[in-house]
Amino acid sequence: MSLKLYNTLTREKEEFKPLEEGKVKIYSCGQTIYDDLHIGNARAYVAWDTLRRYLEWKGYKVRHVQNITDVGHLTDDGDQGEDKVEKRAKEQKIEPMELVEKQIKRYFEDTEALNVERQDIVPRATGHINEMVTYIQRIIENGYGYEVEGNVYFDIDAFIEDYNYGDIAKKDIEQLKEEAEARVEPDENKKNQYDFALWINAPEEHLMKWESPWSLGYPGWHLECSVMSQKYLGDEFDIHAGGKDHIFPHHPNERAQSLAATGHGQARYWLHNEFINIEGEKMSKSEGNFYTVRELIEKGFSGNVIRLYLVSSHYRTETDFSIEGLEKAEKELKRIRRAVKRVRQEGVENGRKFQELEEKFKEEMDDDLNTARAVQVLMGAVNKVNKALDKDKDIHSSTGELLEELFEVLGVDVNPETTEEEDEMADLLIGLREEAREREDYETSDYIRDRLQELGFEIEDGEEGAFWIR
Repeated sequence: MSLKLYNTLTREKEEFKPLEEGKVKIYSCGQTIYDDLHIGNARAYVAWDTLRRYLEWKGYKVRHVQNITDVGHLTDDGDQGEDKVEKRAKEQKIEPMELVEKQIKRYFEDTEALNVERQDIVPRATGHINEMVTYIQRIIENGYGYEVEGNVYFDIDAFIEDYNYGDIAKKDIEQLKEEAEARVEPDENKKNQYDFALWINAPEEHLMKWESPWSLGYPGWHLECSVMSQKYLGDEFDIHAGGKDHIFPHHPNERAQSLAATGHGQARYWLHNEFINIEGEKMSKSEGNFYTVRELIEKGFSGNVIRLYLVSSHYRTETDFSIEGLEKAEKELKRIRRAVKRVRQEGVENGRKFQELEEKFKEEMDDDLNTARAVQVLMGAVNKVNKALDKDKDIHSSTGELLEELFEVLGVDVNPETTEEEDEMADLLIGLREEAREREDYETSDYIRDRLQELGFEIEDGEEGAFWIR
């Protein structure tokens, strides 16, 4: 079975065929960098990182671009409201770029904790203003944009004479009219309220603004991804990924701009992850109903536990997030590490092999990146390994390496989270405990065990002696 991906553009699972054999180009929508990474953001970045890892595991050479939005994303998607970065900077009484630099650092700390590999290129919107101005000029020259009082808008009526605007969102023009009227305050500068801004004439108090042929202003949010994706991946590339909320209006606007400027609609496959609910309710920043990754780590959950929790559900399935779910993932990670470590110590060359494990894993991942089923396959193998070793049955020594490799594809590190010094300390104390047990000094033996457990080491006594896992 070859890899199939659910393409939002066609609403079907399609066999994945890259434009260039052996190579894959991916663009994923990144963070608007005004706040810490919350668990909903994390789900998207983990999903697209897993996609990259899996493609590379299958032998593709992947180029992954993911942007950082540091200007232009307004509090209302209808080209109205304050810039989110500027608004938060005012609240903190600092410069917008000061906020951006601080949040970028925190963003990469958080994603690194989740084992999200740094993308090949992470472009910032403010670094591409010149390209955006040129892009807008091409859209106007091609007859799909118009300027009013220093603002430039995308002309959807002109566009739909040549292209399908609502193909990603599956909306016709009448739906767009109704939604635009209901969603935003009327803008007298627009020909139609469903038109959207390419360039905004900045009011005097606006801090982030640049020179352009039309006004001193800043780019529209949708424009940024069109420009940066096509600059680094070409006019046409393989995969564009983002959250479900991008299905409308962000991605239709991106695709329309790209067609208007270049004649190409960016990606052939459009992927979107579902939302996360928090303990049964829709996650909402405005309601304070959300967790940040940093907060969860401060509560004691490792990045590997959070990652295992996130990949245990399919990226297109609405998921209910809870602390209880994280605690379950923590126990599962402990079971996995127990199996891997025991195979390292007790595995033999003539033992049982889990020959079908890799194929079953691949079968589930090829089905639209079904990490939920892939995790079930791996956990089934983990449980069988532990049960077999408990019954003194031989397991092939390569089994542990295979489990490590497949979990690594999911971005979960199943090696014990210890330093070399901690390893040496634990081994030394285990040795002292064994000596105490041999001389029947169980008080000392129990004391060493209890102190190790307080430090986060779990001790297991087996036929071949004691061993520990973190």
